[in-house]
Amino acid sequence: MQTITQLTQHSYFKNCAEVTCENFALLTQQQQTQFTQAEKAFVLQFVVDTLQSLTLINCESAAEEEQYFVRLTDALEVCDNLQMLYANLDADTAVYNFTIAQAAQALCAYDTEYRECICEQFEDAGNEAAEVANANFATLALRVMYNY
Repeated sequence: MQTITQLTQHSYFKNCAEVTCENFALLTQQQQTQFTQAEKAFVLQFVVDTLQSLTLINCESAAEEEQYFVRLTDALEVCDNLQMLYANLDADTAVYNFTIAQAAQALCAYDTEYRECICEQFEDAGNEAAEVANANFATLALRVMYNY
């Protein structure tokens, strides 16, 4: 886990409005480490939706007779991270056993410019979920990204 100073030095957090040292410092220790089953389901669904979106982009690029798949590398990386999350599910009890650090890996561990995009999309999705379902989702991006 990184320090708060290291967190905001990464370029992929620059456009994430809520990912700041000040905002993380406002959370209690319990809030900083909390990661509920509902939040884990949200992360998993977000990664699945991301893979679906990238797959659609690649299918559209092939249909348009492009010479290459536009987002193939990103789709493969997201797929690998989705497999990592799935490997940490307990099928017998329907429990998500992946950690907040593994969720951070699935959302932040990209070597391309896609990293910034997926982090921003995750923050937006969490903020939208907070408005609809659970206010705790408002800090989810902050808590997940801090654990990368």
